[in-house]
Amino acid sequence: MDFCFCPTTERDLADGIGPARALLDAGSPITLGTDQHAMIDPFEEARALEMDERLATGQRGRFTPDQLVTALTGQHALGWHDAGRIAPGARADLVAVRLDTVRTAGADPTQAILAAGAPDVDTVVVDGRMIVSGGRHVLGDIGGLLHGAIAPLWS
Repeated sequence: MDFCFCPTTERDLADGIGPARALLDAGSPITLGTDQHAMIDPFEEARALEMDERLATGQRGRFTPDQLVTALTGQHALGWHDAGRIAPGARADLVAVRLDTVRTAGADPTQAILAAGAPDVDTVVVDGRMIVSGGRHVLGDIGGLLHGAIAPLWS
């Protein structure tokens, strides 16, 4: 069974810290989600998973960067066993993160997940199709599009 955590929402709602490390140690895959309740930033969710564990245990390094990336990608929870790796026949789902921004400059690339934020995403490829290039979504101004879709609901 997979468990999905949204640590920033759990933090915002004062729901507490979930037993992510214990579940992972027991063999249950962990998946991270993000929602607009608190923010939409998958990197912050990954950091929050580690930081919550640090608060709960007083220990650093409760999750490795690789474990955080695995939790962040979530393909196992979706049953996509042909994702999460670069290989012939596998899904071409890729994300490239800039390492020269104010958040990531000087970061060890293997630990970029602990420094990067959503604005640092440069390229997103889904099933081999370019969705984001140079930090720009193919649909255009996503913030503006979301605002336009949501604004009528407040009327």
